[in-house]
Amino acid sequence: LNDWSTTTNGAVTVYDEGGADEASNLSNYGRLYNWYAVNTGTLCPIGWHVPTDEEWTTLTDYLDGESVAGAALKSSDSNGPAWEGTNISGFTGLPGGARSDAGAFHSVGSHGFWWTSSLYTNYAWDRILLSNSSSILRVSVDPLNGFSVRCVQD
Repeated sequence: LNDWSTTTNGAVTVYDEGGADEASNLSNYGRLYNWYAVNTGTLCPIGWHVPTDEEWTTLTDYLDGESVAGAALKSSDSNGPAWEGTNISGFTGLPGGARSDAGAFHSVGSHGFWWTSSLYTNYAWDRILLSNSSSILRVSVDPLNGFSVRCVQD
């Protein structure tokens, strides 16, 4: 816990690491990374990268804006697991939760968080999908947080 909240090295975890639900969370939602792991440039395969804030904005603009793009990014009833969306984008976003900059896990089942590769002063940009909302949020947060990552082709 203390290492997570202070390291400026790349760090990775699974929601509920060491707990009873660790294996199912890994299977359903994958891993959570601090932004310093994103900044290493080694999370994605060769020819791929973590999208910038601008690339995320291009995607949400293409999906008719932040107020409605969330539904198009969330998994649909035909996906497993399903999560309140249409998934017309093919992104299949899931509510994988996060790890706070203090090290606590939160929001699995209700929120999905994804890093961008872009900094904003001493913070980093991310995107958040929420239960019962069609929106996607753009927020700058402490890079010590643990969020999901998607890679896009160069």
